Amino acid sequence: MSKGILDGVRVLSIEQQVAAPFCTMMLSDQGAEVIKIERPGIGDSAREGAPVLQNEKGEKTSGYFLRFNRNKKSFTLNTRSPEGIQVLKDLIGKSDIVLENFKPGMMEQMGLGYEEMKKINPKIVFVAISGFGKIPQYEGPFSQRLAYDIVAQAMGGLMNLAGQEDGPPTWLGVAVGDVVSGIYAAYAAMLGYIRAMKEGEGEFIDVSMYDCMTALGERAHHIYSFTGNVVSRGPDKNMAPWGPFKAKDGYVALIVPTENMWHRLCNAMDRKDLMGNEKFNSGPKRAQYRDEWEPALIEWLADKTKKEVTELLMAEGMPCGPVQDSKDVFECPHLAKRDIFVEIDEPTVGKVKVIGSPLKMANSKTSYSRPPLLGEHTDSILKELLNYDDDKIDLLKKSKSI
Repeated sequence: MSKGILDGVRVLSIEQQVAAPFCTMMLSDQGAEVIKIERPGIGDSAREGAPVLQNEKGEKTSGYFLRFNRNKKSFTLNTRSPEGIQVLKDLIGKSDIVLENFKPGMMEQMGLGYEEMKKINPKIVFVAISGFGKIPQYEGPFSQRLAYDIVAQAMGGLMNLAGQEDGPPTWLGVAVGDVVSGIYAAYAAMLGYIRAMKEGEGEFIDVSMYDCMTALGERAHHIYSFTGNVVSRGPDKNMAPWGPFKAKDGYVALIVPTENMWHRLCNAMDRKDLMGNEKFNSGPKRAQYRDEWEPALIEWLADKTKKEVTELLMAEGMPCGPVQDSKDVFECPHLAKRDIFVEIDEPTVGKVKVIGSPLKMANSKTSYSRPPLLGEHTDSILKELLNYDDDKIDLLKKSKSI
């Protein structure tokens, strides 16, 4: 098996919290060298996040930080000092990709906007993640606003879709504003890298969390575009049955996207009489007349376990699955076979199990190593990558630049 596909690609990430760290974790899993810039003595604020893990000696580490920072190198740098900025420029000159997700205007305040980066390294790919976008030609009225995941979910329309029909908008329970923006950013980094390889010139790619959440909510937004109807919480008006339905010991998720699937569901319930009813011969009609067919489905499910329902529906060729919690997921034999859970050796608490890459490749290696200690790689990068001598490194330490 070969090395990771991105072996030899160097990523310089001025990152914090989730979106950018999730992006660079994806790249580092596939072999990229990720140099994580952190504040001296403090580091990424995620290092303080819960859950806090503790060993027998009472030493603590952040489970929050563990989630997104494996495989990386930690480089502490004071970007407010002239000496620190020079170090950063030297690192840009040695990197393929620069990634950042700090507040709008920070890079420009350091004198390191994309135009300045290009002067240092014409092939540099600069990926900037922000709440509302940073690229000048697309600057909107919200460009200077700050955003967290919940803000992006709310404004992008996702929270309006989640929850019960008569209930309030609901956070999705997953930080998709951060994670999906990070995934888009990884895609952006690869687009820029391919451009640099093909054309010898880098790229500036602007990833807005608001844009990403709007794109993720495309189904509802397209329905509005095509019909003028606003999709909100509650049962769908275009497709039914669709959703989680209650079994004896929990819920089963099922979907009936075609008339053929409706017939299969009726067969499973032994309710062939429902097949010929013209009120139920399309998704929108079944949604309209839900009160007339749904009681039969509810009654059929009531005395069956999730496992029994799933097996009966799958026997008819129906797509379905039990609603699972984290314990169910961790104990799933299929996921175990897929190697989705991997162990890494964290220096404070020892072996911990984390979610690995969902990508499986036949000929390339996915690698996992522990997250770095704060500033763990600063000296080695200065010496081995930038060829700084001991005197120069001592001066940087005295000036508190590293």
